[in-house]
This record gives sequence, structure tokens and C-alpha cells, in this order.
Amino acid sequence: MASRKIKIAIRVLIVLLILGIVGYKAYKMADNSYFVDTFYEVEDEKIENHIRIVLLTDLHLKEYGENNSQLVDEIKRLKPDIIAMSGDMVDMHETDYSVVITLCKQLVDVAPIYFGYGNHEKEVIRVNQTSTINEDLEDMGVHVLHNRYVTVEVNGNLLDIGGLSANPGTEDASYTQKFWKKYMESKNYRLLLVHYPQFFFKGGALVDSDIDMALCGHLHGGVVQIPFVGGLYHPVDGFLPEMTEGCNLVNDTWVVISRGIGGSPRFNNPPELVIIDLY
Repeated sequence: MASRKIKIAIRVLIVLLILGIVGYKAYKMADNSYFVDTFYEVEDEKIENHIRIVLLTDLHLKEYGENNSQLVDEIKRLKPDIIAMSGDMVDMHETDYSVVITLCKQLVDVAPIYFGYGNHEKEVIRVNQTSTINEDLEDMGVHVLHNRYVTVEVNGNLLDIGGLSANPGTEDASYTQKFWKKYMESKNYRLLLVHYPQFFFKGGALVDSDIDMALCGHLHGGVVQIPFVGGLYHPVDGFLPEMTEGCNLVNDTWVVISRGIGGSPRFNNPPELVIIDLY
């Protein structure tokens, strides 16, 4: 009898242990309180000396530690040459964007910051026409690239860093503006901050653009990441969007898509800080 009770107790303990492990795994998959570093390496004949780019997208006012201290410390440790913010750092439902201002104040001395608009920045400005977010960022030294580009030298390399604020599939064809024609005629390395990767989906306006590298976000990694399949869903593109993350070669363009550093819900899809080493 005692032996039978011991066997039952052992089985119960095993079941509880399995349930505990499964529960912990499920909790970690759904936990958005931390972020991971994702590294990519890209080689290009236009680049003579190594450049490190840190990409942040889709913060949506999220904070990691007081005043985003964890995020700032990690970016400092990575020692980037360029910090790129490819949109939706703010949240359209909040008028207070001080989280972004505080973050940029701490990072502007780490490396030059290039800031592109996403749909949330555009909506904040549309709804609140007196918003000074553009001026607030520029005043502290952030390069706001709202349908414009700048030519910079980084470690002996000439780059044209542009920001495209157009919405794919709409009449907002900012890529037909004068800046775009001049940008596309450049022989320098063309780095484009463009929030929407849909521009590079099949049939997209930039599929054949011959841009050297595009830095995107927006899709939040497809919300749920399914092993060997990828992102599950996005409200605009439906189930199984074409590309939801990663460093993807589309014709001659490297399209780097971040899962985003904020945003929720998520499952098996942790927020990420993307680091690109360009050689």
C-alpha cells in the first residue's frame, strides 16, 4: 500500500513539474517586460569601413526601467555609429510623448540619431496640429527625416540617409516628390528609413527601387511567431503577412524589418533591438 502511494505521489509531482515548465514557458513567450538583441551582418562594395547601426522601431512609449535606463545602457554598450528610429516611437492615443524626448536626450550624445515617421507620428501631428514634436526633436540634435534625406560621412563612408513617410497603397505618394528623384540619383550608399515593409512586398512600389538598405518596422513581428512559419497576423495585411521580421534581400535591396522594441500583445515574439553591422 505504501509503495502504491509513493508511486502516485511521484506521478503527481511529475505532472506538476511538467505543468510548471509549460506554464513558465508560456509566461516567457507572452512576457513583454524585456527585449532581445538581434544581430545582422551585411556586406556591400560601397562600404569601405565598418559601420554599426542600431535600429529602434515601434516603441509606442514603452519604457524599460526608469527613463528607459535599460535600453539606453544597452545601446551605449553596443557603441553604434548610427541610431535609426523608423517610426511609431510615439502612440497616437497619447498626447504626451515625453518618453521619446527623454530617450533621445540620452542617446543623442551616443551616436547621431536619424528619425523617420510612422503612422503614429503622422496621426499625432494630424490630430494635434499644434504639436511641436518635430521641433522638439530637431532642437536637441535629432535628424528628423520627414520626406527628405541628408548626406553624411560615417567612418570614411558616404551615406545618403533618407526618410520616407508615405503610406503604401494610398494617394500619399511622397516617393514621387522632388527629394525622392534626387535621392534615387545618388551614387552614395542609400539607407532608407521607411516604416512600412509593405513597400517591398510583391507588387510594392519599391520592389525594384535598387535602394541599398531599408529599415522598417510596423508589423510587430506578426504578433504571434509560429516556429518555421513566421508571423501570424497583422491588422492591415491579415494572416501570414509576407515578411514580418529579419534581414531580407528583395532584388538588390536589403530590407531589415524589426519586430519592434515595444507594442503588445505578443507571443513567442519578444521585443527586439536590431543591430546591423555593415561592411
